[in-house]
Amino acid sequence: MRIMTDYMAVKKIASYEVNLFGELRLSTILRICQEVAEEHLTKYQMDHVTLMKTQNLAFLILRVGMKINRLPKDGETITVLTRPEGNSGAQFYRSYKICVDKEELMDIMYSNILVDSNTHKIAHPSRLDYLEIDIKQTLSPKEKLNKLKIPEDMQLWGVRQICFSDLDFNGHMSNSIYGNIIEDYLPYNYINDSNLIRKELYKLQINYVKESKLKDSMSVYGKELEQGFIMTGNVEGCRTFECQGEFRL
Repeated sequence: MRIMTDYMAVKKIASYEVNLFGELRLSTILRICQEVAEEHLTKYQMDHVTLMKTQNLAFLILRVGMKINRLPKDGETITVLTRPEGNSGAQFYRSYKICVDKEELMDIMYSNILVDSNTHKIAHPSRLDYLEIDIKQTLSPKEKLNKLKIPEDMQLWGVRQICFSDLDFNGHMSNSIYGNIIEDYLPYNYINDSNLIRKELYKLQINYVKESKLKDSMSVYGKELEQGFIMTGNVEGCRTFECQGEFRL
């Protein structure tokens, strides 16, 4: 029985990965997390290609939670430490810490589910027992990512057409692209006397509900809260994603 240990990756932030303020885009953060997880899983024959070819299995991202002290900046070298945190039912949890030197910038938690590519149904974690890998159960109840309570009085904030460049190899919108949608429709991104006004995100949770496809028209609904916002995406009356964020006071 092998023990799945922690994994660390080092990456330098490039100019093309940052936004107008020189900070790492939300979509790039999501992409980096997926890349680092894939590097880690490759060491245990659990990467996407191997699981699909040998077991017809795939990990799908269900939810993402973030606590943000600050965002990485252009030119900074970050370390990304990731570790598996165990299971909660059918969900696999994985944590990330993003740091610059000894400064902790972000705490991120992912929950994933294992899906059978033939039946398109959730697969039991025991389907991976053949790998004989011991994943320590370190997840605490307070770290679990739960459902979000969506109010009824949401307002239409815009409509987003799903384009070819949004798609991954499965023909669905890539999980990281939702980061762009969230940033594009955040209530603090607006022009006031030629100045861009914004607030800093402190917490964010994204729940992926239903996959979006090419030429879908996604209606983005939102509601501003006292210290944050709630946002959803809907295609033909079906929820595609939900997110809730808190701004730093």
